[in-house]
Amino acid sequence: MKTRPLLLTLLSLNLLTACSASEPDKVEQIHHLQVPLVLPGEKPPAVPASHIAALYEENKIQINKIATQLKSQYLQHATAKDIFTEDSPVQPVYASLTKLEQLEMINQQYLKDKNITGLQKIKLALQPLVT
Repeated sequence: MKTRPLLLTLLSLNLLTACSASEPDKVEQIHHLQVPLVLPGEKPPAVPASHIAALYEENKIQINKIATQLKSQYLQHATAKDIFTEDSPVQPVYASLTKLEQLEMINQQYLKDKNITGLQKIKLALQPLVT
């Protein structure tokens, strides 16, 4: 008979912790972000240059917004020592900012190549990060 209240308590505790689990932190999400690489292949159907430019600009704005959020949220009180200490808590933030810079460079290349598929994949990759 004592196992029943114990089982009920454990089940309740499990449900409470599962419901209260927060979503992954942005730094963690960016760490696991797959940078979409789309090689130019067959020519896609003609897309207006204005649409390609608008998609590029939207991606650029989102990347800059996310980078600004990371900087203001995690790096306000970072010191030079934090930057150069290997196991510093700000190191993952700098790694995430580097990944965002790479994404921006790929975004620029897709604009130059008029690679609409690549620009769309970047937009999709950024959607979970935008708040």
